[in-house]
Amino acid sequence: MATICNHHVISCMHGLRARQLPQQQALERAGINPAVIENNSQRVHTDQVARLFKTVQETLDDEFMGFTQNNCKVGLFATMAELVSHCSTLGELLEKAVHFYNLVSNDIPMRLSRSRGNAVLSFTMAKPEFDPEHFMAEFWLVIWHRFPSWYIGEPIRLQQTHFTFSAPQHRSELQIMFPAELQFNSSANRLVFDTQYLDKPLIRSAQELETFVQNAPADVMTIPGSDTTLEAQIERIISQRHPVNLVFVPIHQMAAELGISSQTLHRRLKDSATSYQKIKDNLRREVAIQKLVNERLSVEAVAEIVGFTESRSFTRAFKHWTGLTPREYCKRES
Repeated sequence: MATICNHHVISCMHGLRARQLPQQQALERAGINPAVIENNSQRVHTDQVARLFKTVQETLDDEFMGFTQNNCKVGLFATMAELVSHCSTLGELLEKAVHFYNLVSNDIPMRLSRSRGNAVLSFTMAKPEFDPEHFMAEFWLVIWHRFPSWYIGEPIRLQQTHFTFSAPQHRSELQIMFPAELQFNSSANRLVFDTQYLDKPLIRSAQELETFVQNAPADVMTIPGSDTTLEAQIERIISQRHPVNLVFVPIHQMAAELGISSQTLHRRLKDSATSYQKIKDNLRREVAIQKLVNERLSVEAVAEIVGFTESRSFTRAFKHWTGLTPREYCKRES
């Protein structure tokens, strides 16, 4: 899923609000225009949301993002990843991970069990009142579906996903996040999948795991294998068209390269809650942030790289995307 509804953008900052810490600064640091929280229909790109989640974690020094009674210090996920790197199968990984988190925290007690040919990874929130919008419950389910899927190199096909709460307004979003039968008002939050996955070998190298941990939580925002989506194909075509600059062709030419008609491309992107223009803007924003912050290039140079003929137009677009001008954004990150 390339974009996320603004419910998760707003609810992830509950810990900041509870501690009376500024939300706008976190949004701007993540490259999200703060105006997004005023528009219920707004969707935000996964790259931006991942930066926001990480910003909240680092601000609070809490990987549980303020949704539990006790903090889970930043670095615990990395420690767990190092521990499970010595495992050989997914079943061994999950057993070790469950044991690890149950040792270091009482806030999200976890359990791995087997029932009627299915593996069941379950947990409850010890103090659910700290997670009033169930953000952490959903996020923890996401992590323990995506991280194991990544480690075995294929998406784990879920049989069922259980939630301890009633069906929320964003139920349709949950159906995308967890493509399986959804059950609400359950006694525990659960991921239910075939036991065959427990025997799957772990295929990732130590270097790949180190990169995954450094990027966390970015790589759990999409289901492994989603790089084959139409949007991902378009992003790849644009990114590979020129070694330095982003070069955008008209939509009819892009459709021809994909072997479909313009009408079909427009319809399929609309069905995925995106558009060719949104894909171009997302790419421009992400490349611009990387060039400005990591490579310290000038505004003028970045404007040219991302396809603007003049820096003033780029500055206006960047402020629309993030709420800050490029120079203001760089100062915030310095």
